[in-house]
Amino acid sequence: MIKHWVITGDTHGMNPVRAGNINRNMSEFKPEETGIIILGDAGFNFYLNKSDYKKKKLSCVYGYTFYCVRGNHEERPENLGYQVEYDPNVDGAVYVDKDFPQIRYFVDGNVYTLNNHKCLVVGGAYSVDKWYRLKRVEGTKEHPGWFPDEQLTEAEMRGIMNATAGKEFDFVFSHTCPMAWEPRDLFINGIDQSMVDKTMEVWMDKLKDNFTWKCWCFGHYHADRVERPYVEQFYNDYEDLENVWNRWYDKETYCLEWWLPKSPYMELWENSEEGQEWLSLLSPST
Repeated sequence: MIKHWVITGDTHGMNPVRAGNINRNMSEFKPEETGIIILGDAGFNFYLNKSDYKKKKLSCVYGYTFYCVRGNHEERPENLGYQVEYDPNVDGAVYVDKDFPQIRYFVDGNVYTLNNHKCLVVGGAYSVDKWYRLKRVEGTKEHPGWFPDEQLTEAEMRGIMNATAGKEFDFVFSHTCPMAWEPRDLFINGIDQSMVDKTMEVWMDKLKDNFTWKCWCFGHYHADRVERPYVEQFYNDYEDLENVWNRWYDKETYCLEWWLPKSPYMELWENSEEGQEWLSLLSPST
């Protein structure tokens, strides 16, 4: 059974390296008892050829079980014949790679229990480099690395909205984030944002107010930092999920963790009157 959960961001196929780093730096966690949560773009199903197979094989060497949120730079597991199985480690149904059962994908919109934490998972996003990827392979048989159903469909969004209304979650794990939290300082130079499909981000703005949540973790924008109070973005960093929880609840260690990178918004907000009042209410236990 999984006893420990380590959360990280987009790995883009570098899962053997990420797993190796976790193995060296979090050696107190036995691999067979540790699940690695990847917040999208794991890269396990990107090239859809032998390259993916090799990376999967190397990733599983350490003995960890990977639990992936679906990103935009990967094929949907249901399109690849992944089996849907009940997983007692998360008390819910997941997609399981039949050749590498240590690789699992959360089902979009499903609710899971990780160490008594109730967690909602929302995958998918739009690829801002879509047109570049398509143009690059024009006239060839090479896979562009773009997937037409990368975003949630209208039916999927409607279903998730209806199913979560009025509920309570300890964590939300998503790939992209609500429009109000978009880290605009991280936008790629040269991309015309007026051409970027923000359907999911606009929808997630409504979703975040559809239920009660305590911590929200997302990837996609390639940074490691506190984005808002109770909202964290992950990329290369990895952390014990309980540490994330204790930062905001129970031990409330946020004020002690002076080294945490913060978004420009978070820096400004903490210096505002509202932010100062909020900080004064945090009382970390020692």
